Amino acid sequence: MATYRRLDECLSVRDGHLFIEECDTVELVQRFGSPLFVFSEDQIRRNVRRFQKAFQEGWPDGPVKILPAAKANWLTAIQYILANEDCGCDIYSPGELEVALRAGFDPQFISVNGVPKDEDHIYRCVQSGVRITIDSVEEVDVIERAARELGRTAKVRLRIKPAVSGFIAHTDFVPEGLVPTDIAAMVYKGGLTKDQVIALGRRILQMEGVELVGFHQHHGRHHRSTRFWEEQMKAYARELGEVCQALGGYQPQEIDIGGGFAIPRDPFNAATDYSAPLEFGALHALSKALKPLGDETRYAVMARLIDTLVSEPNQTPAPSIEAYAEACTRTLRQELPRYGIRTEGLMLQVEPGRALHGNAGIHLTTVRNIKRITYPIRWTIIVVDTTEFWFTGGRYEHHLHDYVFANKADAPLVGKADIVGRSCYGDRLMPIVRIPEVQVGDILALLDTGAYQEVSMSNFNAMPRPASVLVTGDEAEVIRRRERQEEVFQRDVIPARLQAFVDRRAFAPTSATKG
Repeated sequence: MATYRRLDECLSVRDGHLFIEECDTVELVQRFGSPLFVFSEDQIRRNVRRFQKAFQEGWPDGPVKILPAAKANWLTAIQYILANEDCGCDIYSPGELEVALRAGFDPQFISVNGVPKDEDHIYRCVQSGVRITIDSVEEVDVIERAARELGRTAKVRLRIKPAVSGFIAHTDFVPEGLVPTDIAAMVYKGGLTKDQVIALGRRILQMEGVELVGFHQHHGRHHRSTRFWEEQMKAYARELGEVCQALGGYQPQEIDIGGGFAIPRDPFNAATDYSAPLEFGALHALSKALKPLGDETRYAVMARLIDTLVSEPNQTPAPSIEAYAEACTRTLRQELPRYGIRTEGLMLQVEPGRALHGNAGIHLTTVRNIKRITYPIRWTIIVVDTTEFWFTGGRYEHHLHDYVFANKADAPLVGKADIVGRSCYGDRLMPIVRIPEVQVGDILALLDTGAYQEVSMSNFNAMPRPASVLVTGDEAEVIRRRERQEEVFQRDVIPARLQAFVDRRAFAPTSATKG
């Protein structure tokens, strides 16, 4: 009898196999190889439309524009999809700008963020007619000069960094300790102080060829709660009011609230357990206390304790897109008029990254080796053919992804194991997680890897990077091919003196040929 259960909008389990849309992930690995990043075009489109609908319903005062963060997933095919959905684009680097322009986004809705911006980058921005978000004092003179020399009007926003003083719960960005969110946000490099914004605003309003169209803020994924967003919007509205009053009652045409919304299964910092230092400290103390009793007794006791350890991915869903939209728009509509900012006709811009791409991607990897330790402790290590160096964004953010064994998705979880990658590092992808009966050749699917993972890969150990595939319905196509080994070295340049040494050695007679 056929079995079917849905995991979310794009993932389902059918007769024990994991499907993404209408594609069997086991067949995807057979067709395209392992490891493999897979993205759902349909889910990306669904997410975009949910963001647009939810924020527009909450913001009837003016237009809403969704500007997905290119940094989260700048694959060219993905950017084509977003441009086709009439999105704008939040970009950071000259490379991301080129991808955005190639994809066909309307330049007036390309938001150029980042600090520092090189002079060539600023000139390209002015020439292209994109929005420049000013994030350092030094940018203004270059923008003014570029506008004058190119004969263009540079449209700019000023990035504000309001203190979110109403939210002091610990930030998720700092796993080493319980750092208050408002403090962690203030020490981040992005954004200008209120005094700097006022001073620059006064200068810009007097310039020819440079037009101030609005303001920008972005604090990022410090906390997943809607209350964090409510407090952000309160702080943003308050600082906007103070700035605009100092600028003689200036009224912005657009305001951008940035991004940082959580994805539903929310792997962010899930690998951090704040009780772990106490637990492992106690384990260390017990180990020392047992030492006089001899190794057999010590290992027997320790093995029992170690058997109790297990890691679980986050099981509490994050707030929905609709909940985030309601919290942001309600708070802004309440707070902005209090500080003299009119909302009628004001464009609201939103820059989701992980929340738009995260649950639209999975990573498929194959079990290559299983090591079972039985003495002096019991431990199982499953080695897969991927690596943490292909999840750099997630490692930086201490992700613990949800997972499914794609060819055994309905199998009961009967054991525990460390799942480790192929690099010469420890490469501990999944620490002490529950597993079914696993064999070499089984396929592991790491869920919610659509944001920041593929685009942050490195070539550690000179490993060629895997391919990426886009699925829509039952169709699947390569959108980034698997890297060839020779391509890993294509940027290397060999000095002539070193090449000459290698050439001399290659042609030198060996001892067997002498005489």
